[in-house]
Amino acid sequence: MTKLTASCLLATGLLVFTVGRSTSVVVADDAQSNVAAAATPAASELPAIRFARKDAAKLAERAKQLADAAGQAAAQFEVATKAVADAKAAVAVIDKTLADATAAIPLAEQAKVVADKSVTDVQEALKKTEAEKANDQEAINAAKTVVETAAKAAAEKTKQLVDLGEAKKKNETDKPIATKKVTDAEAALKPLADAKAAADKAAAEAQTAVQAAQKRLDAFIATLPKADPAVIRLVQKFTHTRPLLACRFDANADYVITGAQDNLVHRWDVFTGSHAEFAGHRSWVNALAMHPSTNLLVSGANEGQLIWWNVLDATPTAQRTVAAHQGYVRAVAISPDGQLVASAGNDKLVKVWNVADGSLVQTLTGHGSHVYNVGFHPSGKFIVSGDLKGVLKQWEVGTWKHVRDLDAGILTKYDPTFKADCGGIRSLDFSPDGKLLAAAGIADVTNAFAGVGVPTVALFDFETGTRTKVLKPKDNFQGTCWGVKFHPSGEFLVGAGGGGAGSLWFWKPDDEKSFFAFKLPTVAYDVTFHPDGLRLAVPLYDKTLVVYDLGPKVEVAAAPPAAK
Repeated sequence: MTKLTASCLLATGLLVFTVGRSTSVVVADDAQSNVAAAATPAASELPAIRFARKDAAKLAERAKQLADAAGQAAAQFEVATKAVADAKAAVAVIDKTLADATAAIPLAEQAKVVADKSVTDVQEALKKTEAEKANDQEAINAAKTVVETAAKAAAEKTKQLVDLGEAKKKNETDKPIATKKVTDAEAALKPLADAKAAADKAAAEAQTAVQAAQKRLDAFIATLPKADPAVIRLVQKFTHTRPLLACRFDANADYVITGAQDNLVHRWDVFTGSHAEFAGHRSWVNALAMHPSTNLLVSGANEGQLIWWNVLDATPTAQRTVAAHQGYVRAVAISPDGQLVASAGNDKLVKVWNVADGSLVQTLTGHGSHVYNVGFHPSGKFIVSGDLKGVLKQWEVGTWKHVRDLDAGILTKYDPTFKADCGGIRSLDFSPDGKLLAAAGIADVTNAFAGVGVPTVALFDFETGTRTKVLKPKDNFQGTCWGVKFHPSGEFLVGAGGGGAGSLWFWKPDDEKSFFAFKLPTVAYDVTFHPDGLRLAVPLYDKTLVVYDLGPKVEVAAAPPAAK
C-alpha cells in the first residue's frame, strides 16, 4: 500500500534560526562541551546535538543490519553461482562422454566385425584340423584354444559396443535433465543477483547516511547550526495511495504519524522507511495529538470517535475508543502535562477527556457553529477553541470557566451567492512562551464554493486578547492556510496550505508579509516541526508525506561500494 521513495538520510539541527540577516540562538550554556564523548544522548544535551547523535547511532545500527544483509545476500549469491557452475560442469561431462561414445561406436563396430570374422575363420580352421588331423589331439586342442580365444575377444568387442551404446543412451537421457538444472540454477541466480545488487546498494546508501550523520554531528558540535527557511530542501518523501490530512512526529522522532482519507492512521519509520497502519476509524482521520512524554497518540476522525494508540506497538491496535462528538472530530490536543485531551467537533462542542482512562472531564458549550480547532496554552492553564465564524473562546482549565472571546472574524465570511459561511479557524498555535496566539485560515473570500481567497493568519497578543497582526503571503496567492506552527524558538512561524497549488509561508511575528515562501507540489493540510527545530513534515493532497530541512547542508562524499 505504501512505499518509501527517498533516502533515509535526514538533516538534524539546533533551536537556532536565521531570519533575513539577523541570527538568534536558543541554546544552553557550555554549547561547546565535549558532547561527542557520550555514547548515549543526555536529556540536557542541546536538541540538535542530541538528535544528531541519536540519528547517527540509529543510522549506524541500520547500516550494520544492512551490511549483514548484504553479506548474507553475497553468500547466497556465491552458493547459487557455484550451483550454476556445477550444473554447467555436469553438462560438459555429459557432452564429452556422449561425444566420446559417439566417436567410439563406429570403431567398436568395426572391431566387432573383425572379431566376429576372426571367430568364423578359426572355427573353419578347427574343422579343417579335426578332419585332417583326427589322430593329432594336440593340434586339435591347439585349434580349439585359438577358437576360444577368438570367441572371447569377439565377446569383449560385443560388450564394448553394447556398453558404448548404453553409455550414449544414458547420456542422451541425462543431458536434458542436466541442461534443465543449468536453466533452473541460472533462473535462481537472477533474483539472488538482483537481491545482492539491492542489498549492496542499500548498504552503500546506509554507509553514506552514517557518514553524513557523523559529519553533521561533528559540524553541529563545532558550529551551532542555523535554521534558515531560505535553504529549505526535501530530505524525505513517503508515498501513499490516498491524500494525507494531518501529521505529527513522535516524542523521540523515530516515526512520523499521519492521518489519511483511507480511514487509517499511518506510521512511517524515518530511519528504515517501514510502514504500519492503525485500523479503527470508520472515516477520514484528520486530527492527531501526541503525548508530550509517552508513546500515546490520540486520533480523531469524521465519524466522531477518538482513539488512543501506542505508537510503538509492532501491530498497532486501538487501546481505547471514545464516542466523542456527533459529527466530525475536527481537532485534538493534549495538555502540556499530558493529563488531559481536548477535542472539538461539528456538534459545536469542546470536550475535555482524562488521558488515563478516557472519561469525560468537561463539556464546554457556547460556540454557535462548528468548532474547527482547539489547543492548550503552553502554561496548561487555558484552552482556546476556534469555530467556523472566527470566534476564539478562551476557557480556564480546572474551573472550566469561559474567560473571553477573541475576534478572528477576518477568517470567515458569509457568501450570499451560495448562502453559506466559509472559512473558519483551520489551525491554531501558541508561541512557545505563550505570549502570541496564531489562528490560520482564509480571508478576502470572493468565491466560497471554489475557496478563492487569501491564506491568512490572525496573530493575537494573548495577554490582552488584541489582534496585533494579520499575516498574508507577500506575493499574490489564492487558497487557504490549513496549518500554522511557531518555530520552537518563537522567532518565526510557518503556514502550510494552498488552493490550486500548495505553499509554505514563513513570517516574523512583527511583519504582516511573509519573508519567504516555498512552493509545494500540491495543497498541504498540516505542518509540524521535528523536535530538533530544523526539520518539518507536511502531509499533501497528492498522497505524499514530505519532510523538509531548514538547517545547514553538510556535503558528504558518496560511500565506497559495498565489500564483496
